[in-house]
Amino acid sequence: MRISRIRGVALVSVLLIVALVAALAWRMITQHQLAVAHTRHFLHGGQARHYALAGEEYARQALFADWEDEETRTTDTLLEKWSNPHPGVSGRAGEAGQGTAPRILRFEGGEVVVSITDLGGRFNLNALVGPESAENLLRLRRLLEGLSLDPVLADAWLDWVDEDAELHEFGAEDGEHLMAAEPHRVANAPAADASEFLIATQLAAEQWRALYPHVTALPLGELAVNVNTAGEEVLASLAPNLVRAEVRALVESSREFDSVESFTADHPAYGASVGTLAVASEFFEVHVRADILGRVSEIVSTLHRDPSSGELRVIRRREDSPPRPIEEGPR
Repeated sequence: MRISRIRGVALVSVLLIVALVAALAWRMITQHQLAVAHTRHFLHGGQARHYALAGEEYARQALFADWEDEETRTTDTLLEKWSNPHPGVSGRAGEAGQGTAPRILRFEGGEVVVSITDLGGRFNLNALVGPESAENLLRLRRLLEGLSLDPVLADAWLDWVDEDAELHEFGAEDGEHLMAAEPHRVANAPAADASEFLIATQLAAEQWRALYPHVTALPLGELAVNVNTAGEEVLASLAPNLVRAEVRALVESSREFDSVESFTADHPAYGASVGTLAVASEFFEVHVRADILGRVSEIVSTLHRDPSSGELRVIRRREDSPPRPIEEGPR
């Protein structure tokens, strides 16, 4: 009986040792798998970012090729390859004033989606501090009103970007902004990004979503709207005496005007705003979304294309990498 007890104790001890070794082995394997998963997650994230930057370079080449072609060098329309790379896709500005068909580059393990937007088709919010600030203030009011937004927001924006501390009729200077829920001072300088409009006017998020596709903030104090690519709301703000149906018909047409003069000859209602019109653009926004094995990287870049040399440079870039489960595969 004593020998049986000894054998029993030994058997229990062996079982305990086996269980302990199995537990340690399971923990080591689990940690190793987690380390491998984290490493894969990190590598795929880095790959996604580089693919997104490659997408930006792809857009730069498309815009340079447009400038290099003498037939398209002096005009920019929604029918050109930089905007409409897919045959049979209609080149219209639509409601958002963008009208670009995205390029989708697919490969094993993911895809890269590249969209190019002509910022010349949007209203430059920094034009309120330029040589035609008074006229552009009225145009911005009409743009806001056309979007069912309060037109007096334009006055608050004027106080945000102008250099002085003089309070306009419906504006807001430091005194008003310092009493906000999150106190801040007025910029009193041209905006670096259109999103400053949110701070300057305390606009609600849903209202900003309605306004954003029609505005931009360019490093120029002038308004030069490309009539070939602008949307209905922006074009309507430049011709107050033109009925909306006529503006809509213009937007839905195939616009390939080669000069401002030919445009105003066909549409004399824009004669009073001739100084704010253009048929070519210098600034473009590139939105790239790279999805590599479940890791996503997004880049939104503003590019300037020199009209004399075609050289493109990035004047600002915003990067974002939305979190996604590491086990999730490509979309």
